[in-house]
Amino acid sequence: MRETGGIHAQVQASAELQLATRVEAITQQDLRDALWERRELVKAWTLRGTLHLHPAEELPLWFAAARAVSPAEPQEEAWVDPKGELHPALGHEDVREIRAAVLGALDGRCLLREELAAEVAQRVGSKAQGRLLSGFAFFGGADLCQGPPQGSKITLARPDQWVKDWEDVDEQEALREVCRRYLRTYGPATPKDFQEWFTSRQFKTAHARALFDSIGNELEAVDVERHAAFVLVDDIDFLEPVASVRLLPEYDVYVMGFRERDQLVPDEARHQVAEHGRGKYEGPAGVRFLMIDGVAAGLWERKKRGKRIELQVTPCRKLTRAERAEIDAEAERIGAFLGLEPVLMVG
Repeated sequence: MRETGGIHAQVQASAELQLATRVEAITQQDLRDALWERRELVKAWTLRGTLHLHPAEELPLWFAAARAVSPAEPQEEAWVDPKGELHPALGHEDVREIRAAVLGALDGRCLLREELAAEVAQRVGSKAQGRLLSGFAFFGGADLCQGPPQGSKITLARPDQWVKDWEDVDEQEALREVCRRYLRTYGPATPKDFQEWFTSRQFKTAHARALFDSIGNELEAVDVERHAAFVLVDDIDFLEPVASVRLLPEYDVYVMGFRERDQLVPDEARHQVAEHGRGKYEGPAGVRFLMIDGVAAGLWERKKRGKRIELQVTPCRKLTRAERAEIDAEAERIGAFLGLEPVLMVG
């Protein structure tokens, strides 16, 4: 998980399957125990303002890196929520007051979103209650993490209390470290690639170029099919390709971190994405890929029925006998992780 730069966790089932792909012989219960019982993992809004899983001791690093590219005087623009309700803009003083109230309300406890909104309204009035009830962007600005769920609802917690032995990290050094990790895992890459992966409204490509310049003595320029990019100087020996077959869930970090989508998703698979319900609106990020040798070779779907997990794989090209056997193995792996009987259909 350290190597991936976190696991995209907007969809919990996807996050769990991403880890199952990368960690041998774990189960769904192992992961949930690590998250909610042992607190070895933590779930928070970090990269791109979306939920990610991180090793708990590394959350200070990711929050510090995000603060490094955030404005010193925070404010909130007017916002229309998904239900069409307009929430007025909030100035610097309002934002500071509300964030202090959020942290105060969570002191020593986890609260449901509705409970937190009501508590904050008691402390500072109702000026932010609608925002707190309508979305998580404002919570993210307060550097919160998730506590244990209550049924289907999440709870929110103060990370400095939820994470054991919390230690703040220098913001600029955190940003440089995040950049190094991105290049080690997803490079060769350009400043624009990093900016799109890390993203912040205030963090522009020019800022990313300056960041690359600040660690310039650690980087080496390379040419990838007439495409100039950078790698870490001690990371220029690339491994030989290894044959592989994987069923990746939606929002898998391999897809989210890979900026050369034309190479990752060939035309045949791109047509499948365009015809897919989520693919029409979210593109390659929102679909589940059959990956063969690191390249999209089809889509797949999953559906739980009782004690079975049904897997429907739709390749976009003819499979070899060996590839078909590897898909069978993938189905067994997913079934073992979930503790369910896999039922595989390939067509």
